[in-house]
Amino acid sequence: MKKNIFKIISMIIVLGTLFSCDDYLDVQPEDKLLESQIYTTEGGINNILNGIYMDLVSSNLYGGNLTMSTIELLAQQYSVSDSRWSNNSFVTYQYEQTNVKYAFENVWSSAYLAILNINDLIENIDKYNTLPPSKTNIIKGEAYGLRAMMHFDLLRVFGPIYSVSPEASAIPYYTKVSTQNGKILSASDVVTLILEDLKKAEELLIDDSIKTGIIESSENTFYESRRNMRLNYFAVKALQARVNLYAGNTVEANSAAKIVIEQASEYFPWTDPSSIISAGANPDRVFSSELIFAIQNVNLYDSHDEYFASHLQDEYILTPNNTRLSDVFENNENDYRYNSTWILPTTGEKTYKTFYKYADVTDTSMSSRFLQPLIRISEMYYIVAETETDPNLAIEYINTVRYNRGLIDLDASANINAELKKEYQKEFYGEGQLFFYYKRTNTSTIPLGSSEQDQTISMGENEYVVPLPDSETQYQ
Repeated sequence: MKKNIFKIISMIIVLGTLFSCDDYLDVQPEDKLLESQIYTTEGGINNILNGIYMDLVSSNLYGGNLTMSTIELLAQQYSVSDSRWSNNSFVTYQYEQTNVKYAFENVWSSAYLAILNINDLIENIDKYNTLPPSKTNIIKGEAYGLRAMMHFDLLRVFGPIYSVSPEASAIPYYTKVSTQNGKILSASDVVTLILEDLKKAEELLIDDSIKTGIIESSENTFYESRRNMRLNYFAVKALQARVNLYAGNTVEANSAAKIVIEQASEYFPWTDPSSIISAGANPDRVFSSELIFAIQNVNLYDSHDEYFASHLQDEYILTPNNTRLSDVFENNENDYRYNSTWILPTTGEKTYKTFYKYADVTDTSMSSRFLQPLIRISEMYYIVAETETDPNLAIEYINTVRYNRGLIDLDASANINAELKKEYQKEFYGEGQLFFYYKRTNTSTIPLGSSEQDQTISMGENEYVVPLPDSETQYQ
């Protein structure tokens, strides 16, 4: 981090977030700004946590760069015109270009500011000891989980190809508020610290109400309200599965993913097809019941209009070549992910399908409005399928997802890895996971976003590893 990101600036940023944003979970902000007054009131502590969640939905992080825009460009998800140089430099991996450096500098600085604020919360909630243990555990459990998640995504962006060079230099890992630059650690050391934080989060969230199916409390308390929009117990287990898979710990990844499937499936049921394909102007395009963890992004539909709206000129809209899009979905209109999300617009004179996953709905009371997906239960099925030693069982897990996407079962002889790649391409459009899948598996060639169908682009360390920002390296 930059030298000027110190604790006092952190508190100013936290408090600025606290008073400038709409409240994340309906908690009113405090009137006083002093640290002691914030951390000696329950409402103040809750608002600090809310401010951190609001940090995550910024366009620099999960409200844009790490989901629907920058990271998806790296995955060749969109066909980018040569005339739009700003995006073309992303899809050609020109990390030295000013606009690309700027985007990833924003990812880096915004993520580490969020981490710094998380660390401030962890330190002060213990220092002031305001809340009873049951409430403290929920707050700290979420904080440790968020800290792990943020470091992990920074590792996935800026770290080495882990399967090739786990001991290569990666990123710093901050566990305390500090005025000193953190040492840049190896990728394996970062993974160790991530898993340690997730273990702490799991222990602290052992009594999370979500484990008994309470996602929205009838009493609407801060600690039981909208647990799927907070870093909950099952989200922690899902992150353990994701991180262990990334690190090649297949047994641990399989175990964690199965716990989520076995214990959480009844609380995160597969989306009813009628709410997707026959809901008129109000389709649940994000499959909201399946989201183990999502964040509330009140700017979601503005982002849709900025990136995907049919009124945008062809050189500015983010959309794949339609021939390639059809190939990705294997020309199967029965796939709920295809027919609900990719639509030929009735306005804007577009002759090709555009992306509607994050388009607004007519019914403004829908609970799925403003949800930005971060972790899906379907991913747990993919992780189990990839790590299963029994190929027949692995196919069953893939088929479970396919069935709930309107598709027929795969044959027992199907190539599991090939089918998983197809599933990642279909399932996570606009969610930022495909590039990380390619990088984790060190896929040597991927489909070229601007091509109609068969053309590919070669991938390697120069494409997969985003250089650390100048603001970090010049102080090391």
